[in-house]
Amino acid sequence: MYNTCHKETMNNKAPARPVVLGKYDITLGEKTISYTLKSSFKAKLIWLDIRSKTGLTVTIPRYYNITKLPDYLRSNSAWILRNITKYCSQTSESLVSSIRPANTVSYLGKCLKVMQKRNGCGLNVVKLHQNSLIVSLNTSGTDFSSHDLETWMRAQAVKIINEKVRRFSKQVGVAYNRVVIRDQKSRWGSCSCLKNLNFSWRLIMAPEPVLDYVVIHELCHLKEMSHSKKFWDLVARHCPQWHERRDWLDNHNLELKLPLLTNARWDRT
Repeated sequence: MYNTCHKETMNNKAPARPVVLGKYDITLGEKTISYTLKSSFKAKLIWLDIRSKTGLTVTIPRYYNITKLPDYLRSNSAWILRNITKYCSQTSESLVSSIRPANTVSYLGKCLKVMQKRNGCGLNVVKLHQNSLIVSLNTSGTDFSSHDLETWMRAQAVKIINEKVRRFSKQVGVAYNRVVIRDQKSRWGSCSCLKNLNFSWRLIMAPEPVLDYVVIHELCHLKEMSHSKKFWDLVARHCPQWHERRDWLDNHNLELKLPLLTNARWDRT
């Protein structure tokens, strides 16, 4: 997750991916929940992930005391039950429709209508115009796909996140090595011992103050690698509203991971 300190391992024998430990059940309230348990060398905190196809996945740090896990899950039962009901009782298409109106995408916290028109220049061009995303298509007759839209969103994420890292690094007073934008599955951002910063491109869909918080959070890790009081004091100094912005990410975590468009029926200009 965005608040997990990621340190690059120099141990080549450590598995690159989490190891599946098995399938388990737990009773939360009056409901029995099945979940997949994984163990990860990279995890410093417990990760909870809920998806429509796989249900609840719990990833624990490599040396976590597993006997404490039931109490942890029960302490988060409200969040688990709410999102299991919300995200696992619908198909992917109906899930997208229930959260976003048809043919729309979230961009910096705004809901944009995606519209397409034909052009004669032979190129697909995307332009942001007020509350719409205008897709100018070439004359080949091929519609704009969700993959094409993701490519555009990723490009915006690279540009905007790099700009924010440059600006906030001066404010925090730290130097960094490189910035990588990818589709991280379990965290919004991470910071390595080599001063490399990694961010999920899906942050481009969150409100800009939330994006600012994640960038500041990871930059502060360049001074304090742990989540100590000193670290959070540093975050608060540069982002006083970090509590609210972290809560927004927690509450909208799964929404940002949904497909961009599903079986779209395009509006044409």
